[in-house]
Amino acid sequence: LLIDAEHPPLDQSRSAPGPVEQAIARHVAGWVEDGATLQLGIGNLPEAVLAALHGHRDLGLHSGAVGDGIAALAEAGVLTNARKSLDTGIGIGGILMGGERLRRWAHRNPQIELRGTDYTHDPEVLAASHKLTAINAAIEVDLTGQINAEVAAGCYVGAVGGAVDFLRGAARSKGGLPIVALPATAKGKTRIVAQLSGPVSTPRSDAGLIVTEHGVADLRGQTLSRRVRRLIDIAAPEHRADLERQAHDTLRRCGAVFQI
Repeated sequence: LLIDAEHPPLDQSRSAPGPVEQAIARHVAGWVEDGATLQLGIGNLPEAVLAALHGHRDLGLHSGAVGDGIAALAEAGVLTNARKSLDTGIGIGGILMGGERLRRWAHRNPQIELRGTDYTHDPEVLAASHKLTAINAAIEVDLTGQINAEVAAGCYVGAVGGAVDFLRGAARSKGGLPIVALPATAKGKTRIVAQLSGPVSTPRSDAGLIVTEHGVADLRGQTLSRRVRRLIDIAAPEHRADLERQAHDTLRRCGAVFQI
């Protein structure tokens, strides 16, 4: 569908990733295997992850959003879609969210197709995708793995989107990875929290790998006490003692006894 407009296409502006984003991206890239099929959320952090994947081979694409970093990976020969179990040789996306470089790469390119959400987010399609690696950002994560991706400092910044669809699909995919990444702090405040300040965008049952600049917390198959310990370990060092105190207070108040 082509629509005439008097204004140019909207460019999705990106700032250069800083040292925190680069550290997170390196952690994530260390988990991504060659031949994996990528899904990425929007924002600077997923783009930083894409920039860290240039040493990989034969990556594929099945994502709702497609950013500038995808075009860069394809032009570098990293994104080939050659090992995809579905749509082999073709990257699948829902919407282009980037700038002129992305649009020029996608223009009449047989290696990229845009599909509706009935396909891009279909649970059976996602589960059948080879090594689906879902990489999404978040605003905060509590000590049990509940994820808020909608409200920051009391302000509504975005809908729940398709993160839950992709995280669940990655968990079902053979060799897949459900990843949520975020900086450990924002304006000096911890983003690994004892209690969320916003809604639960993703329930703890769908949390997989939580990544900050301080490391990776693999929550899959872990008990509540182990989740608490692993998430405290990737929080900013200056906030860990307070988080541990809050965790003990909560468990004591609820009558639970755990070794944290």
